[in-house]
Amino acid sequence: MPITVHPYTTLENDEIRDQLERIYDTSPEFADGQDAIEQLEQNLAQYTLVYAAVFNTKIIGAIWSSGQGNSRVLENIVVHPANRGRGVAERLVAEACRMEQSKGVESFEPGCGAIRRCLMHLGKL
Repeated sequence: MPITVHPYTTLENDEIRDQLERIYDTSPEFADGQDAIEQLEQNLAQYTLVYAAVFNTKIIGAIWSSGQGNSRVLENIVVHPANRGRGVAERLVAEACRMEQSKGVESFEPGCGAIRRCLMHLGKL
């Protein structure tokens, strides 16, 4: 599945914001997509990026990268239900790590078991 991963530091683009809200509606980590977006917007102001996996111009997955210095916490991963089981989560984690490492990040902490498994499989833990 040819996906691209894009980092975002703000949600000023309404289309990106709406797509992220819809995808986080499917996440059990938040009350709903609006709750997720509110928390994300607060975190984006404090050393957080959101990485979005895009397929055919639609966001199908996302993960947050938080922290400063040479370490990041990867958390709040979500993949659209129609795309689960296709390697999207691992690709998203791999690309987020690659982009963060290009900025000097040396280590990653998982925010959940799914991210821990991806990081272990990628040799990042």
